[in-house]
Amino acid sequence: PPYRLRARRTGHLPCADHLHMHLPATRKSILSRCGYRCAGCGMKIDNTMASWFRYCAYLGKYFCHSCHHEKTAHIPARILHKWDFRKQRVSNFASDLLEKMYCEPLYCIQDINYNLYKTVNEMKYARALRYQLFFLKEYIRTCRNGKDLLENMSLRSHIISEPQMFSLEDLCAVKDRTLIEQMRVLVTSWLQHVDNCGLCKGKGFICELCARDEIIYPFQLDGVVQCQMCWTCFHKSCYSGTCPKCARIRSRRTMSDPEGNKNTEAKTNNQNER
Repeated sequence: PPYRLRARRTGHLPCADHLHMHLPATRKSILSRCGYRCAGCGMKIDNTMASWFRYCAYLGKYFCHSCHHEKTAHIPARILHKWDFRKQRVSNFASDLLEKMYCEPLYCIQDINYNLYKTVNEMKYARALRYQLFFLKEYIRTCRNGKDLLENMSLRSHIISEPQMFSLEDLCAVKDRTLIEQMRVLVTSWLQHVDNCGLCKGKGFICELCARDEIIYPFQLDGVVQCQMCWTCFHKSCYSGTCPKCARIRSRRTMSDPEGNKNTEAKTNNQNER
């Protein structure tokens, strides 16, 4: 039969934050807080029978044998905070929930634990490949010669369109490097297309700070930086933080609407005074 956690009014629902790292606690302290009841069906037992209950590593609660069949699963918090992929025993409810969540891109690594990119080589490499695909996709998508490349792509859409988002499946695939290899092959194929396609080359940039006769692209992550306002690209070694294109745009706006610019400045000054 289907199972469910007890209603919220009973006070036995787990913390909604499934990324919570449960602090070490004794069986007695956890069970006493929930009145020696199963966190699933609510069955109450005498405190002398506490050893009969089973611990769920995902929810941090104890369950009876009917609600906990000792299934094992990856724990998201352990992966995201400790890069620990060892499976832990979980309740029936948690096992079912984790199975449903397995392929969903729920985890923004930049917000949850950015240090993973610094300490785990696989994550650092996967991040670079995903951002390359993110920028390359715009070239392939808008190229009439690149439709076949998109249609033959086997990766799920969020891998390319949302480079910071990961599912449990993605994290496990990064750990065993299968996802890294898939992305590496795809990046190589798309780079070859751009290098050999006149249409895609026409969408590249010339660094106007040095004016070298070299086409640069935003997917050249090691040597190119992109202005976040106008999306123009420059060599990292040339760029000092000031975008000449943005400066020209501001200058044109000032020349075309000097009164509007004065009003804008006046409003800004009034807000600062307040």
